[in-house]
Amino acid sequence: MKTNRSQYFLIALMLFLSFNSIAQIEEFKEPALPIDQETKLISYSKIIEVPANKDSLYRKGQAWFRKFYKNPTGVIRESDTTSGKILGKHQIKILNPADKKGIQTMKGITQYSVNTNYKDNKVRIVLTEINLNATSYYPIENWLDKTAKDFTPKNYFYLEQIDKQMKEILVDFEKYMKEPKKGKQDEW
Repeated sequence: MKTNRSQYFLIALMLFLSFNSIAQIEEFKEPALPIDQETKLISYSKIIEVPANKDSLYRKGQAWFRKFYKNPTGVIRESDTTSGKILGKHQIKILNPADKKGIQTMKGITQYSVNTNYKDNKVRIVLTEINLNATSYYPIENWLDKTAKDFTPKNYFYLEQIDKQMKEILVDFEKYMKEPKKGKQDEW
């Protein structure tokens, strides 16, 4: 039985189209997120041991806010030396998955609370109350609800972005707090 070129072409075209359609299927995996057992909110926290007194750690924490955030006065909502805490709110952008042309558009802005506490030899940072900036409060924990009518696996893509940025904040804070203080040297 002879096959002609048109049959080969047709088979090759069908294979190409089937592989191409498989490649375009978006697959997003559910990220492992830290969920606070008490509040049931996605919360990132870190306790850092630093050999210094509460006041110097508090001042260093204020310096971190000034260094890390472009507009620290817009971020910091409460700053209390006596209790040793700085509370703030900030926003981050999240993007949609890339389209067929590789272009990513903005999904929206998510807000989060950043709370830092200072004691002798110890500091803590907590990032929580993460929500999509919308007309009403929309916690990102809703993106994990597979029974919701608006659930989509794309939610995992958004959560992965947030997870990455929250972890980067924790790393930067810890690195800054553990960094030795750069004092002025008495030069002659």
